[in-house]
Amino acid sequence: MKVSIIVPIYKVERYIEQCAESVLGQTYGDIQFIFVDDGTPDASIQKLNALIDSRFASLKDRIAIIHKENGGLPQARLTGLKHATGDYVLHVDSDDWIEPDAVEKLVRKAEETDADVVYFYVRKEKGEGRSHVSKDKVYTDPKAFSKDVFCNKAHGYVVNKFARRSCYREDLFYPKGNMHEDMVLMGQLLFYCKKVVLLPEALYHYRRNNSASETRQARKVRRAASARNFLDLYEAYRGRMAGSPVEPVRRHILRRCRWIALRWDRTLFAERPYLKLF
Repeated sequence: MKVSIIVPIYKVERYIEQCAESVLGQTYGDIQFIFVDDGTPDASIQKLNALIDSRFASLKDRIAIIHKENGGLPQARLTGLKHATGDYVLHVDSDDWIEPDAVEKLVRKAEETDADVVYFYVRKEKGEGRSHVSKDKVYTDPKAFSKDVFCNKAHGYVVNKFARRSCYREDLFYPKGNMHEDMVLMGQLLFYCKKVVLLPEALYHYRRNNSASETRQARKVRRAASARNFLDLYEAYRGRMAGSPVEPVRRHILRRCRWIALRWDRTLFAERPYLKLF
């Protein structure tokens, strides 16, 4: 089984070496490594190239570094997917890192179960040796998992979903903004897949002490950005709602976004007049 690992890169010169070492040093052999330079203005790419030259030169024929203008995390991931050739795809954010045998364990689980998606635990690293393992319950129904992701009852992380590449259908909607973009994407992907399986191990390390992270923005900005992503999702499916991932959660999305507009950003009403009527 061939695996593609996609790593978007933007302003992570402090962390890229640890991330790349964990990705390139995987114990599993058949991996395509895709690093997407999302127009980063710092020395991230130089540090990545130096690391490859010094420690991973033997992998160069399996490493692709793709350069693009800055367009945000969702579009960087989409760029990586367009270049992916693996049977399964794993996303890793460039300020995080993964366990050395993560891919080996995920491949084994996928082969044993024939799952479309193998999901797993995330260890949130808070700094100074403090961490917390983020877990999801066992799901056997992908559509139930999808609904819980959209309703914020399950984690919508992209980075803890080891997914069959064919699950990334061409008609999936990719959000423009960087807030809760993973929920928007994974809610769709899970809805359309046939089998999900939990691997109850913390294979991914999510860095919570990165002050430059999108999740560290002011609450008002985060809430408004999240609402715009979800409203864009709703509008993308509005003309094809029947049988779609959005149909079961349409009312939840609109109610939540209307609340955000009332509480945090009333300009949403001017942008999306239908929110006033809901």
